[in-house]
Amino acid sequence: MISCSCHLSNKKHALTTTHSITAASKHNLRLYTQQSEYNVDLIEIVEGSGTSILNEVKQIYKDEFSEVLKEYNEGKRADRQIKDYLKYVSDSKKNDVAAEVILQIGDREFWGQKTIEEWKAMTPLLKEQLEAFKAAVPEFKVASAVIHFDESSPHMQVVGVPVATGYQRGMKKQVAKTKVFTKERMEQLQDLLHDQAEKLIQEHPEIFGDETLKPKEKGRNNDMSKEFYIRMKQKQYEEISEEITKLEVERDNLIETQNEIINATDKMVDEVVEKMADTEMKKEFMRYALLDEPRTPIGKIVSTAFKKFKEWWNINRRITVKEETRESIIAKLNRISQSKEEEKVQLLHSKRKNKNIEHEI
Repeated sequence: MISCSCHLSNKKHALTTTHSITAASKHNLRLYTQQSEYNVDLIEIVEGSGTSILNEVKQIYKDEFSEVLKEYNEGKRADRQIKDYLKYVSDSKKNDVAAEVILQIGDREFWGQKTIEEWKAMTPLLKEQLEAFKAAVPEFKVASAVIHFDESSPHMQVVGVPVATGYQRGMKKQVAKTKVFTKERMEQLQDLLHDQAEKLIQEHPEIFGDETLKPKEKGRNNDMSKEFYIRMKQKQYEEISEEITKLEVERDNLIETQNEIINATDKMVDEVVEKMADTEMKKEFMRYALLDEPRTPIGKIVSTAFKKFKEWWNINRRITVKEETRESIIAKLNRISQSKEEEKVQLLHSKRKNKNIEHEI
């Protein structure tokens, strides 16, 4: 006997934030940077894009809630208005931003002996299950539906937004998983999909042979079977592995930046040390150069060289430098003097103007 399951994600596996939808998108669409355990060619996208489930969810929020959000915000103070309903729900964490449903007929024991062709023959059957689910829960707006053929059994993962109406407080229409997927609703869905699966098994002996469907189990409406639990744990492991990879990249970048700072600091210190050494060298050179009677060999060399340089300077450069310096000083004094004269003229003009005004008054 084989099983039929319809699992609604909850608790740790619930889509409570936009970040959790991004994580679900990576898993469902096989968008992980490392694809060692999955084959992106062995999935089939039934609804939504193959790039971002979050973008599909954003569009549903826009289509479903724009008008009621506008109506809710009218007349309210700016600090009481909701600017972005999706962000508001994600930040508040009071309601799930979306819900995920997994549809499956047969467990790993049944599918373990089947070929990939038999797995792929499940595509139209899972699509029928999806259409039956959508017809039974029209308030569940599907954002993405993807069939996976690269895990332990073929199954469909559906992400959508449960939309509830009739609220007296707040927005008239809101996202509300618990209101849409009540216990009674889940029992009805279990009955519906069980009957649908029984019909499909009977119609497709080429896939199921003489297998029959297990009886319906009470209390298995939205909780997790062992296989579903394993799959969700694997999904958590993938998300954690992806996060670890990102952290490792960030760590490597920080180490590289740290090394760059250390190298730049070392270079700066070396440059400062070299400049200080040059300054000390010049001071020591001048100390030797100005000695009248040097006693050390180096002192005599520097003193003699400086005296010869001074003789050359007095003959070739002193007169020219003195003249250029005198001209520069005189020019600067003239500019200062001219500026002072202009200030006096302006002041005198201002006083005359004030006297004329007083005389007129």
